Amino acid sequence: MKCIICRNSMDFYFSKQFDSYNLRTVDYWKCRECGFVASKTHFDMKDSDWQELNVRFHEDNNDRQDNPYNRNQRYFYQASMFYLTSRYGILPTGEYLDWGSGPGDLSDRLNTLFDIKMNNFDKYIEPVLHSLTESDLVKRGYALVANTGVFEHVRSRETLDEIESYVLPEGCLAVHTLVREAIPQDPNWMYLLPVHCAFHTNSSMQHLMLEWGYTCCTYNEFAKMWCMFRTAPDEVEAKVSLLNTKLGWEYLHFKAGFMDFWQ
Repeated sequence: MKCIICRNSMDFYFSKQFDSYNLRTVDYWKCRECGFVASKTHFDMKDSDWQELNVRFHEDNNDRQDNPYNRNQRYFYQASMFYLTSRYGILPTGEYLDWGSGPGDLSDRLNTLFDIKMNNFDKYIEPVLHSLTESDLVKRGYALVANTGVFEHVRSRETLDEIESYVLPEGCLAVHTLVREAIPQDPNWMYLLPVHCAFHTNSSMQHLMLEWGYTCCTYNEFAKMWCMFRTAPDEVEAKVSLLNTKLGWEYLHFKAGFMDFWQ
């Protein structure tokens, strides 16, 4: 098995027993070079089985009143981060896109609370506002392309490259997923949900950034979101510093290269 990030060899890492959603034993493999971990079991699924798994899981969990994955708070923090970074010129001006938006919860918060329009696209769920079809999407057409809880569901490099392909040359790619220095070799790790098949490390994200031509990155721990920029790092850092000074604390963490916040 080859790593979809750096294309080096992967080795068997560990297994987890699910016995739910038609999953039995799931085998996770780890890249020798960048530490990216993927479920070979999920990667080998037929597309129809993969889609059915995601639909069934999200039908069971997305509309639960107990908000098990803290989505409502996260959407607010992400919307407020985009509002502040747009006001301080950190985000470039232009059209915004949420790729893999689901019904469009992030877009709804931006629209309702901050009067900011974010287009929505999802291959499997019809967004409730600002919805785009696949034929509507414009390559290199969006100042901001965001995705929340998507990277951990992606089974191919082609899909990752497709998401990135919608970012303007001077635009920003914003990613919400879990990224850490190393993925634990632990079948009881909390992030091993039945629909999660791809687990990114600081090294694998740095590799993607370099291949896509991004120079620097910010991170906000409340939004749990990275924003990647192709602009000269000193220009972005100056704007980030201005916002942080205005707020009186390090609201955005900045680094040239990938912002490896979680160790």
